[in-house]
Amino acid sequence: MKTKLLILLLLGFGIFSNAQTYKINTEKAVARFNFVKHETTGTVRGITGDITFDLNDLTNSSFEGTADVKTLSTENDQRDEHLMEAEYFDVANFPVMKFKSTSVSQTEDGFLMSGILTIKGVEKNVDFKFTFDGSAFEGKTSLYANDFGLTREKKREDSKISVKVYIPVM
Repeated sequence: MKTKLLILLLLGFGIFSNAQTYKINTEKAVARFNFVKHETTGTVRGITGDITFDLNDLTNSSFEGTADVKTLSTENDQRDEHLMEAEYFDVANFPVMKFKSTSVSQTEDGFLMSGILTIKGVEKNVDFKFTFDGSAFEGKTSLYANDFGLTREKKREDSKISVKVYIPVM
């Protein structure tokens, strides 16, 4: 009898879980960036991944994905080609950027997602502030190109990059 009750309880939790799994609309997903010191803006596309989001229990939420480095565009072909070289993104050896969340929590104006961002083989902890309107996740963070070996800037603060992501889901 106890075994049957336990099975019913476990099944019930699975049925009533509010965790939603979302598929990223890769064609419309985009990360926009601004290399602050140089006022260089651009985009990265080719965003794919897995999203599980549970508003009732954020500990059940997870975000994991990649972005195709070859899609990086600053609307300057010569600069973009240079950024693909070993000195910067080294796209031949590191064709994707990766992100995997480690926690999601609620804030006054949305959510905070912490995780590991991997660029050019370097892993760093990053926090994204984000919102979700039912059809898209929108987030923002700041990071430093120096942390990932992506710049000639000697001072870390001179390598600041503001990032905004738009991840529509289906």
